Amino acid sequence: MLRGKNVLLRPVEQADLSLLVSWRNEPETWACFFNKVPLSQNGQQSWFKALSEDRQRILFIIESLNSHEAIGTIGFDRLDHPNQVAELGNVLIGPASFKHKGFAREATMLLLSYGFERLNLNRIFLNVHAGNSAAIKLYKSCGFQEEGCLRQAFFDEGVFKDILVMANLRTHFRERKLTI
Repeated sequence: MLRGKNVLLRPVEQADLSLLVSWRNEPETWACFFNKVPLSQNGQQSWFKALSEDRQRILFIIESLNSHEAIGTIGFDRLDHPNQVAELGNVLIGPASFKHKGFAREATMLLLSYGFERLNLNRIFLNVHAGNSAAIKLYKSCGFQEEGCLRQAFFDEGVFKDILVMANLRTHFRERKLTI
């Protein structure tokens, strides 16, 4: 488990699956994710089984330390240990009462620290909808830099949309930590 000032990151458990289905099936949440398919409880069971066997993925539940309530998710996909690279993803704060309060930023910083310091990653990257200004602002505040734009790479609601590629490097992360 990874403990911060206000959040705890812990592994996803079977008991969390219903909560994940409810969060991910919210239309507001769909707008921010690349996967727009409704989730079912049965599908989530299969997904959880695959997740627990996949060594290239780590998914955490974000818990509020004050309320001990599960409030979101965050994790790594495409963990590539030989090249010391991973993709940050699945950043989600579920309950509206916990959104825009700094929990996602703290969870992101905890995960970056874990990735760079404990998993020995050198580069952590992500893909984000170019129009998702709140997420882009969050990632920039955590030290991510834009590396490029995948033009018209995502088809959503009848329109091709751009995807930004952003990354953070271990050296940059360590330098920033010293100045914070």
